[in-house]
Amino acid sequence: MPDSGKLLIYYRRSIRTSFFLVLFLVLIGGLVRSTGAGMGCPDWPKCFGLWIPPTHISEVPQKYWNDPLSSINGQLIFNPIKTWTEYLNRLLGVVIGFSILVQFVLSIYGRKNSQSFLFSILALVLVIFQGWLGAKVVSTDLKPIIISVHLFVALLIAFSLLAALFTTRVKPDIASPYPAKRYSGIILWVTSIGLFIQFFLGTEVRSQVDVLFRSYDFGSRELYRDQLDIVFLVHRSASILIFILTFLQIILLGKQLPIKHFYQAVYPFLLTILLIFTGIVLAYLGFPAFVQPFHLFMGFSILCVQFWLILHSRFSVFASDGSAPKT
Repeated sequence: MPDSGKLLIYYRRSIRTSFFLVLFLVLIGGLVRSTGAGMGCPDWPKCFGLWIPPTHISEVPQKYWNDPLSSINGQLIFNPIKTWTEYLNRLLGVVIGFSILVQFVLSIYGRKNSQSFLFSILALVLVIFQGWLGAKVVSTDLKPIIISVHLFVALLIAFSLLAALFTTRVKPDIASPYPAKRYSGIILWVTSIGLFIQFFLGTEVRSQVDVLFRSYDFGSRELYRDQLDIVFLVHRSASILIFILTFLQIILLGKQLPIKHFYQAVYPFLLTILLIFTGIVLAYLGFPAFVQPFHLFMGFSILCVQFWLILHSRFSVFASDGSAPKT
């Protein structure tokens, strides 16, 4: 058996692998949602009752021709591209499940402290719950609230993985001897809360867009913006506030962060700029399907980056003299 040092390296690599797979799944999930491929497979875990999805309508079992989830007035709705897009999305979810299981096994032997072990357990429990939610998404015919919960659980999984990774780097009982100064701490938490609220508002807007998608059969996208309610207006206007907060965060935290960690305060600001740009494209260019997944992906990523910044603010990155103590 490898020594404890090598096991720790493998453990950290497994966490990183799981985390980036989750990010990739969010991107693919956004693509599934924006292209209407969510019901490309009307059942779960199989697809049209098959473990290997059909590639032609003639391969679809007869019972699905009258299934209300896959047909209209006895006419089967089948699109092989949407079917395989959804099925590959599911397969990626299975890969993530096994990746987190491997991480959990390694955490038993390769962990550096009990906190990382507990976060690995949490990630495993959440990914199992996420699998059950995936089945509910299909059985409820893509009910928006279930999809939103599905997304927030993915966010919790990502946070659990980041926390597990971070706690392998520090002693669990030693907080930073150089905690963030008062105003830096305030801007950090205000920005974090603002980002989370903005993300929540975005999911509400996305739920309204999903309803319009189905109403217009994913066409006439240029008509959507004028049919969105006040939540869209608040979400759009709040982006200016987020821009200001992330910029202030650079100014205040940048005075305390060592140079090698300064990028952590810059990333949320850069992602905010990209989010605003893609938001403008979505709202004023008819919600193009290829832009929506990236808008979601960047919104998800900015919360992960902000969470990582919060973890560092508690431990050893913030140093008043510009240097961080070793951990």
